[in-house]
Amino acid sequence: MKQGSKRTALLALVAVFILPVVLAKLVLDLNWYQGGITNRGKLLESPLTPSWLTAQGDNQGLGEGKWQLVYLLPEHCDQACQGALFNLRQVPKAVGAQTSRLASLVLVAESAQASLSSEIQSHLEGLSLLSIPPHVVMQINTFEYGAKAIYIADPLGNVLMAYPLASEKNAILAQGKDVLRDLKRLLKVSKIG
Repeated sequence: MKQGSKRTALLALVAVFILPVVLAKLVLDLNWYQGGITNRGKLLESPLTPSWLTAQGDNQGLGEGKWQLVYLLPEHCDQACQGALFNLRQVPKAVGAQTSRLASLVLVAESAQASLSSEIQSHLEGLSLLSIPPHVVMQINTFEYGAKAIYIADPLGNVLMAYPLASEKNAILAQGKDVLRDLKRLLKVSKIG
């Protein structure tokens, strides 16, 4: 064998082993690979455990001991709000046999409860309502996504995930599928609720 062909063979052999390592390093450094992300919602940096979510009394056991979809009804219910209410009604139905482990809870500010329009009330049919005082509204606004998201709370009252509101019809439907997918996984692996 000639000296040049030995050198070429050696370089080819080195390239075969080093090139994949260099490519893998580039893929990871440039965030081209997003492996391991299985949830569609946004995990909250630190789970929140609001006392009003598990409180007895006024809550009358709404969603107590169940997984909950929680949404704060704004003063003006726009298309994003109506989409959230649609998903809160439809997702529990789509869960199937596990539907008894899930509750949808719409939070309504005490000041807005009396002035709900008939149009908004028609969107609230089939949903559990919880009247909340102003300090709870302020607490929700301190959440990572504020009042502009649907939240998932576990049966212990920990708010874990958020789904920022969508306003286009296709995005609303996709969001409902995302919530459903995540809930089915949670219900499958959860021993509580």
